[in-house]
Amino acid sequence: MGSFGAHFCLNTALPPIISQTLSASDSFNMQNLFEWSYWGLAFAVIFIVMWVIQLYYFLNFYVRIASTKLDKETISRNVPVSVIISARNEEKNLMEHIPAIMDQNHKEFEVIVVNDSSWDDTEAILKALHVRYPNMHIIHLDEEKQNMQGKKFALTLGIKAAKYEHILLTDADCAALSHDWMSRMVAPLNEDKKIVIGFSPYKRYAGWLNKLIRFDTMMIGLQYMGYAKAGIPYMGVGRNLAYTKDIFFSVGGFKSHYSIASGDDDLFVNEVATNNNNAVVIAPDAQTISEPKRNWKEWLFQKKRHLVTSPFYKPQHKNLLMFWPVSFVLMYIGFAGAMVLKNMMLVVGGMLLLRYILQLTILHGSSKRLGLHRDIVWLSPFLEIHLHAVNLFVYLTNLVRKPQKWN
Repeated sequence: MGSFGAHFCLNTALPPIISQTLSASDSFNMQNLFEWSYWGLAFAVIFIVMWVIQLYYFLNFYVRIASTKLDKETISRNVPVSVIISARNEEKNLMEHIPAIMDQNHKEFEVIVVNDSSWDDTEAILKALHVRYPNMHIIHLDEEKQNMQGKKFALTLGIKAAKYEHILLTDADCAALSHDWMSRMVAPLNEDKKIVIGFSPYKRYAGWLNKLIRFDTMMIGLQYMGYAKAGIPYMGVGRNLAYTKDIFFSVGGFKSHYSIASGDDDLFVNEVATNNNNAVVIAPDAQTISEPKRNWKEWLFQKKRHLVTSPFYKPQHKNLLMFWPVSFVLMYIGFAGAMVLKNMMLVVGGMLLLRYILQLTILHGSSKRLGLHRDIVWLSPFLEIHLHAVNLFVYLTNLVRKPQKWN
């Protein structure tokens, strides 16, 4: 007997009240199944839309670094350059890194170190270094003369004192990765290119935190350099950034964001960069490298400080930056909801796998161009989820209380 016949006979053989109960239960199950199917389809649509947005970012922005030809990045030793470094209590870093900067294979340059109200032996160290390197100049800034938050006042003094038109910025805790760093970074500067955006990774150490920091730095780098190559420059990093004095003073330096402690690099670039007045240099010998934070508390504070400036970006940049993490989270929500549909499991599962294959391919190519360690590439699916959770935490805590100091 078929299943329909058995169901019919069972219902006719049972008392009416039981038969009615079974019919009501069947009706409920059918309605419940229909509702789950409806929501599962809705989640599937959300997943597909967010998946497409994720692929758009990979294929329109992030892939640009992986596809960059390094042999097109030139070296020019004939561009006079003033290197500006703001230093506060950096005696150890200055002793370690200044010699490598002064020994660059560049023809004509000066290094200006602004001692920003240090209370350690920075002043004595700088005096000793000046004896050894006559083309290193020192500006001492007393605390009572400091009238600007962060290091903007110190950098402004350094840029004003610069002898040359071309300015190259780095931090006291950064080390140049080659003797051609200076020549690589200033080579693109000309009448059309007023800004050169460089990359600055962190050193590799053992532990998950270090991997997360290096992955975060890599993804931020792929964002701002990929956007710039796509004609949408929105930031640079002060650890490795070059521009002309002319463009700096054309907007009054940091005048538009004096009141914000950070932003001497990203907010400045966000203000002055256009779709064609900048260049991106990614070669490993054009990079500087610095020490990462060694504990969670310091790193989270650093991220809180960096995220303070993003609300002041141009609307287009804020929207682009927002849609990347939002689409990631919604993609996973859609994926989880769509899995209730058995006939969609293979489809959404395959699409998610394709997304990670694309991610691994692009990150692998980018790490080769940037000279980064591959450990963060293969761990990227796990690092990415953790990083989005950290960024959400930092964003929410910044809504409650923003950091007021830059160091």
